[in-house]
This record gives sequence, structure tokens and C-alpha cells, in this order.
Amino acid sequence: MRDGRRHWMDPLVVTAAMTAATLWAPGANATSNPASTPPSVVNVPVQVAHTTLGNVTYREVGSGPTLVLIMGYAGTMQTWDPHFVDMLALHYRVIIFNNAGIDGTASLPSPLTIDKMADQTGALISALHLRDVNVMGWSMGSMIAQALAILHPRQVSRLILLATFSGLGNAVQPSQKAVNALTSGNAAAAQADLFPANQTMAADAFDGSLAAFAAAPSTSATVIAAQKAAVLSWFNGKDPTGHKANEISVPTLIADGANDHIVAAVNDRDVTNEIPGSQLVMYPDAGHAFLFQEGEPFIFKVRMFLSGKPTPRDLTQDRQGYLADYQLSNAAGTAWVAGLKKLTSKSSAQDLAQLDLTLADAEGTFDDELLGFGATGSLGKSVSSVVSADELVVRDLLAFGVQSGPQAKLWATTIKSDGNVVLGAEDTLRHELGLAPIKVPTSTTTTTTRATTTTTFTNF
Repeated sequence: MRDGRRHWMDPLVVTAAMTAATLWAPGANATSNPASTPPSVVNVPVQVAHTTLGNVTYREVGSGPTLVLIMGYAGTMQTWDPHFVDMLALHYRVIIFNNAGIDGTASLPSPLTIDKMADQTGALISALHLRDVNVMGWSMGSMIAQALAILHPRQVSRLILLATFSGLGNAVQPSQKAVNALTSGNAAAAQADLFPANQTMAADAFDGSLAAFAAAPSTSATVIAAQKAAVLSWFNGKDPTGHKANEISVPTLIADGANDHIVAAVNDRDVTNEIPGSQLVMYPDAGHAFLFQEGEPFIFKVRMFLSGKPTPRDLTQDRQGYLADYQLSNAAGTAWVAGLKKLTSKSSAQDLAQLDLTLADAEGTFDDELLGFGATGSLGKSVSSVVSADELVVRDLLAFGVQSGPQAKLWATTIKSDGNVVLGAEDTLRHELGLAPIKVPTSTTTTTTRATTTTTFTNF
């Protein structure tokens, strides 16, 4: 994965950030019950589960139905975007873990196979005494998830396969160049693998969010080689379990980006055809890392798949909930600005990334609640417009920590434009809620509100 960390004190970036601070603090955030918001996954400890197939290192965050995330090729549990995990944790007990041989998780007997990794995942589920488990697997993790549902069907309640491959032997395989790019250390090549060329801000947001994790060992060359052999065996139809996807009986959601350079769309369609009753969603202008690029709208799709559509509320409840969250959003933005002012030349990239992640999580929580009460009711169109616009601002915030030099000026221009779109969309929603539009002051003040945010961006 890319390492976009930089020294945060670039003067141009700091100036842009302090200008941005007022535009967005209030953009939308927080929950009407902030005490229920779980801590970020970056702040929960790494734990060790003692399973029948050796130790497995993991983290868990949130509460509710269990959702186990299975990482893909060469990744560690810290390759999951923390913001993505944190938003899932608003509704689920989310568990991320390291696959075999990675940072404290026991190696498995050679040769490594998809089935063996599925068995170890099942051993983790048993060791943690989990029931009615929802499972999400990304890329190689989606192969492991398929095998888990076949080998240990009682452990899986619902299945989400992201950027997946059939194990029948007919998979369209990625080029060796694309596979090598993921582990080559070449930032540009890895970005091209994960995100479309026109989504550099989304790629920066991914890097910026990952920087909030404390440093941890990467996957060793030995493990990567073993995983490669396991994946090729699955691709070539040599893994018996790969031929049994038609035995999967749990509800299954399959999703990918339409511009995925690793997984050709035909692969996702093949798996959809193999698993009875499964549904496929493809996201335009998105690649292998579409799940992080799409943000809250995709997470809401997951939420509806796992838990059903939320019940719409009446307009009075909608208005009250919106106003409460609006006030909390101001508080989150004010805290972000205060945090920026406390950073010094001795502050680390992780310090800044965690600060940005806190505000992004608050913003995402607001969007989550907004979708929860408004996406399926009469406010659906305007709610979707606000959330779609807001997701761009969340992306910009998470990308902030990896901007420098000329990039900073482009970043400031982008967030200014995105912020104004948010305000326009939100005023439309406010009108439908029977609220006055956001009043924009004629001069910039130091007060962090959505209104002064708009002003500072407009005048940047």
C-alpha cells in the first residue's frame, strides 16, 4: 500500500487547513446520542485469540450483530480503512484480524490454501464464541469467505463478497504487473491498482486514514508468496471448495467497482451466477478499493442488506434529530480546529491523521443517522444529495494529512468547492424540514459554524 505520510507542518497545507476548518466543522456530524458512538478502531487494543489452529491477532470495535472482516492479498488487519471500520461499528460488533503468518497470527502447514485460511477464520469465530456471524471478505478475503460459508455453514449468517473470484477454474486473472504493484512499494502503481486515475483524492483519503493506525509489521515476502500460490490454486480450479459455491445458502451480497483493474467484472458476475439468490452491485468510476471510495452510501447498502431498511420517522422527529446533530457538528468542528492549533513541529503524521479521523467519523455518523431516518422516506432525494456531497468533504478531510506543496493548493480549492455543494444540498433539505436556510455571514470570524465555514471557503 502507498505510504503518503509527510511532515504535516508544510505552511501552505496548514494555511489551507485552518481555512478549511471553518467550512466544515459543521458539515454534518455526530450522533444524537454521542455516548453510544464507539471508539475508533485505531484506539482499541490488539488482542490474541487462542484457537485450535494457533493464535490469531485481532481487534474488535462497536456493538450489535457480529461482522467479521476478512482481508485480502498481502494485507494486514491495518489495511482496513479505519473510517470504514468505524462507520460499520456504529451498528455492528466489527472484528478485523490478521490472516495466517501475519503479525502474531500463527502460520499454517504448507502449502497454504484458501481452505486452510477459511478453517483458521472458523477457528477464530469458535474461540470467540460468536453466533449468527455476518462475514465480509475483500478480494482474496472474499475467496476465504466463500470457503468459510461452504466448510463451516453454521458459522455464517450473511455473506458479503467484495471484488471476488470464482473458484471453478474460469476466473479472468489479473496481470502479474497488477498483482506485483500491490507489494512493490511503488506508490503510483499501487494507487492505479486500487483507484481510477481520476480519483486521486480518494486514494489520498485512504492513505490519510490508514496513517491513523500505529505502525505495525507488514506482510512478509514468505507469506505473500504462500498467499499467491493459494490464490492461483483457487483461480485454476484446484481447490475443491471453489467448485461448491452453489452450496452457499445464506443471503449473499456481491459488490465491486466497475473499473477494478484487479478483478474483471465478469468474475463478480460468475460468482453471482454460482451462488443461489445472490445480488450484485457494481459502482461506476470506482476500482478495487471501491468500498472505501464510496463511503457512507456503500456502508448504508451493507446496513440494509444485513439489518433491513430503517423505519422512516415523522417530519417532527426528523427536524428535531437534524437540529440536534447540527449543533453537535459545530462542536466536532470546533474541537478539530482546537486540535490543529495544538499541533507542533514535533507532532507526528499519526497525530494529525487521528485528529482528522475523529472529525471524519463525526461527519460520517451524522450522514449515517441522516440516511437512517430519511433515505427511505419522503426526504430520500434531498437526504441522498446531502450525504453524497458530504462524502466528498469527508474524503477531502481524510486526504488532508498527505497533502504537501502544490497539492495543498489543489486540495484547498477542491474542499472549498465540495463544501459549497454541501451547503447548497443542505439548504434544500432544511427547506423540506421547514427550517430557514443556513445564514452566511458577510465577514469571516473565528467561530466554527457551518455558516462561517462557507464564508471562509468562499473567500479563500
